[in-house]
Amino acid sequence: MSGDSRRLAAQTCRSVCVSALFVLAAVLLFALLIKIFNFSSAVIMPVNQIIKLLAVAGGCILCLREKPVPCGALAGACTAIVTYFLFSAVAGSLSFVWGDVADVFVGALAGAIGGAIAGIVRGGR
Repeated sequence: MSGDSRRLAAQTCRSVCVSALFVLAAVLLFALLIKIFNFSSAVIMPVNQIIKLLAVAGGCILCLREKPVPCGALAGACTAIVTYFLFSAVAGSLSFVWGDVADVFVGALAGAIGGAIAGIVRGGR
């Protein structure tokens, strides 16, 4: 693996780690808020999706420097997969539904958008 490939892989992995950690922290905080304020169960899924999208975009903006759009798409898809397995481990069951495939594609889209924003921000410096 060349130096350029290693650098891109490291940036992408860093973005996945930052995004996954933010998702875990934000979902835990949201669970605490649900417990305290007794929110309706109808708001849980949309808020979790927003948390994931913002985490992926934020991780890409913070971590990606070179080839941000393709690396962002990959990071977004990987973050969706990593968080799926993390939350499955927490729940104690691994259940696959087609919505999980949609999460991977939406994560890739959010990562590409976050990567594009990162490219614009970094290009403006």
